[in-house]
Amino acid sequence: MRTIYLLPLLLLFTTCTRTDEIGALVPPTVDQDRSLPSIRIDVAGHSRLIHVRTFGDTANPVLFLIHGSYSDCHPYFNICESLADKYYVVAWDQRGCGLSERITENEFSLETAAEEVSRMKAHYSPHNKITIIGQSWGGGMATLFTAKHPQEVEQLVLIEPIPLTGSDMQQLYKSIVEFTYNNQSWNNMAVQGMVLSADDHAQIDYRAHMILRSNMTAGYHCDGNNPPVWPVHRVGGYMEYLRNKALGNPVSGFTYDFREGISAFSDTVLVMGGSCSSLGYSVQNQYTRPHFSAAQVIEVQNAGHRMNIEKPEEVISIIKNYLNQY
Repeated sequence: MRTIYLLPLLLLFTTCTRTDEIGALVPPTVDQDRSLPSIRIDVAGHSRLIHVRTFGDTANPVLFLIHGSYSDCHPYFNICESLADKYYVVAWDQRGCGLSERITENEFSLETAAEEVSRMKAHYSPHNKITIIGQSWGGGMATLFTAKHPQEVEQLVLIEPIPLTGSDMQQLYKSIVEFTYNNQSWNNMAVQGMVLSADDHAQIDYRAHMILRSNMTAGYHCDGNNPPVWPVHRVGGYMEYLRNKALGNPVSGFTYDFREGISAFSDTVLVMGGSCSSLGYSVQNQYTRPHFSAAQVIEVQNAGHRMNIEKPEEVISIIKNYLNQY
């Protein structure tokens, strides 16, 4: 008899759950929750609120940490906190990602990705050079900015960056993890040119988070069936669609070039690669290293793409050994 009474109660709780309420599926963004730390920047003619976290003394040299795809800045806090004794570390959720305000399709291009870093630098370090750490897509974004503004960068650290040129991506596409953004199910979530509501973004982000947790990332990890938890707050699903549309695809081709002009940056670049990842040491040594005038490529043993979670002490030690302040 007890089961008979419990069933209507469970149905009541189920039917009362509204997925269109702010915070029901994913955490609210800064424009929905103004108590979250944020700044406003203008990129591509649009003013957007950016979720920012800072660490350390503002009198220290500024260091930017740029997160990868399917991520926000939260998984990198261990690096930020460890470097805060010598640097003023700035980590932010990129436009349309994490807890930052969502953007429209015409606001994103590879050019505006570099522009975003420029706007952040103008806010936090307008007169002095910055050090940049970028992981995965963030490594490409960091390289793109450095190539365009080599005189504004003091040091550059790349943690398993994506292929830095379209031709490299074309060669590596089948050997690295394939996120097939151009398949029909993905396009149904983010139709080109559509106007998305906050509720649409919440549902897309929720589904994108499920992709992050799926076995589609298996090739990036030592144990693809049990990857390390990536403690992201919220994935910017529509941004993943826009970003990969800008990068290209294996059919029509990848035509981007993040390192055009990078030869003007003559300092040694630190590149890190895990021993297990499909974007690991061997790929970084063969494809990333030759694009720089000087590069030091270091392998992190028994680590995959999420190496700062798997091997935090080793990763932080390698970074500190490279950085001038240490």
